[in-house]
Amino acid sequence: MHRPEDFDLAKSWRAIADEVERKRTPLEVRALCAPEGIGVLRMGFGGRLEVGPSRTDGRIEVVIRGNDEHILAGELAGLVEWIEVTGPPGVRDHLASIGNALVERYGSNRQGRRTAAVSEDAARHRRP
Repeated sequence: MHRPEDFDLAKSWRAIADEVERKRTPLEVRALCAPEGIGVLRMGFGGRLEVGPSRTDGRIEVVIRGNDEHILAGELAGLVEWIEVTGPPGVRDHLASIGNALVERYGSNRQGRRTAAVSEDAARHRRP
């Protein structure tokens, strides 16, 4: 067997590696990213990030790949300062649930009650 004249090993290898990555991370999340957040996304998602064109409002269209809606939503939740997830709806729903859970646990009006409850619990468990 011999190699065809027009065979490009580097190009073929890239195509194969890209296909393997797509099979490993079939879920595609679409989002809009503020320009200053693109560097953060590149560091965090590497080859799972595809950067698209800029929109008229300056935000940049991106696609981020993963293999599970809930896990990917968890990865994206801390990036709310820079991105707005536009789809799929399941990921947006998971993000909303994560946000609600964060407010429930860390919201400012819960802080005092949580601290008091922890203090009462600690007092009950102190040895005389």
